Amino acid sequence: MAKILVVAEHDGQTLNPSTAKTVAAATSIDGADVDVLVLAGSAATVAAEAAALKPVSKVLTAESEAYAHPVAAKQAPQVAALAPGYSHVFGPSTTFGRDLMPRVAALLGVNQVSDLMSVEGERTFKRPIYAGSAVVTVEVPAGVPVVATIRTA
Repeated sequence: MAKILVVAEHDGQTLNPSTAKTVAAATSIDGADVDVLVLAGSAATVAAEAAALKPVSKVLTAESEAYAHPVAAKQAPQVAALAPGYSHVFGPSTTFGRDLMPRVAALLGVNQVSDLMSVEGERTFKRPIYAGSAVVTVEVPAGVPVVATIRTA
């Protein structure tokens, strides 16, 4: 069973739609158990929105003034600290996710898989290459966490 952590993108008050799309991609993995992490100065409002996403198992929150403004250098250590309990760590393939997720992957000592457009299996994904003119299937080796950004288009 895949245990997946999705890092929520938000503006401090409202959950970005990219988070729901990332959760949807995560749930396409058979047997996925999906948790959402909200990093914020005040997480209650955003956490409530995240809890309404189906089928999110639980919403984790980390509240700090350091998270009031999304700065990847401050958020990545928190995400990496939670990652050992998960087989997958997903973020949206937005400016937020493309800034945060490579730092998380580096802290975990693994390669990041960027811009996933479909899930083929627990560790097999499709992503575009050559400026989107070709699609490649990538497989993440067993025994390492999958750190990835999910294309939201």
